[in-house]
Amino acid sequence: MKEIVFFNRYTNAVEEEKIVGEPWIRLSHSVGIGKLATALLFKRKFFSMIFGKFASSPTSRKKIKPFVEKYGLKSDSFEKKISEFTSFNDFFIRKLKPSARPISPKPNTIVAPVDGRHLAYVNMRKLSPFFVKGERLSVEDLIIDKTTAKKFTNGSALISRLSPIDYHRFHFPIACIPHKTFLIRGEYSSVHPRAMDGKIDAFLRNKKTSTLLHTENCGDVLMVEIGAMCVGSIQQTFVPKKSTLKGDEKGYFEFGGSTVILIFENGRIQFSDDILENTASGMETYVLMGDEVATIL
Repeated sequence: MKEIVFFNRYTNAVEEEKIVGEPWIRLSHSVGIGKLATALLFKRKFFSMIFGKFASSPTSRKKIKPFVEKYGLKSDSFEKKISEFTSFNDFFIRKLKPSARPISPKPNTIVAPVDGRHLAYVNMRKLSPFFVKGERLSVEDLIIDKTTAKKFTNGSALISRLSPIDYHRFHFPIACIPHKTFLIRGEYSSVHPRAMDGKIDAFLRNKKTSTLLHTENCGDVLMVEIGAMCVGSIQQTFVPKKSTLKGDEKGYFEFGGSTVILIFENGRIQFSDDILENTASGMETYVLMGDEVATIL
């Protein structure tokens, strides 16, 4: 199968993604038995729950050190020592030392809400070339809330994809007052590019949470967290209606790959040049949480 590559902002180079669970992704992407297994097993809630229970068991601790070594994770940035994690899931939802993810101090900036591979669209209805031509991301279809959706007609979107090797806590991209989070129940399909095959179906069908963020100088921002295959749950740790700072923690994903989508009102922000240019070339840009991804106009 075709390799998945992304542009790394920090090495200034195109790199190949290290894929966790590649045999399973290949199977789910294949015709015949793979498609059947995905429909009947992999994307079902019980499969993710069973996987999540194992990842939360003490037995799973033995998987941590080999995982860290295989994927070259920087354990010196972890808040806990490897020996202190009680399960693989405890490691997966790890916190980092504050110095590991400095928040951009520049005024009027939007920062990445997660560590991950990012795509930026000035108009979220025009998703080519990374996605299949003609695919459109509708706020109405994404959150099933027509009243809120009207505010974001022709809005801009940042799609941030996390892989299992990434830090899995998500943070506020801007100082704001967050409203109550709404849960939208759904499936647990993979959000990996190989499994999605250029389509946005998984974004629309999967379990997700959405929160409206009220900001002082950027209008309202919609933040949507999307679960995926083997994601045990999406946990929110913030307090609704309480003022938050840029970079404050909002919540975390339990085990699995996941996606966060930020949607801005039309004409409110200007995305960083490297992310826009790479998106136009059909390539994601790797950016760490807290680093600049857009400027407020």
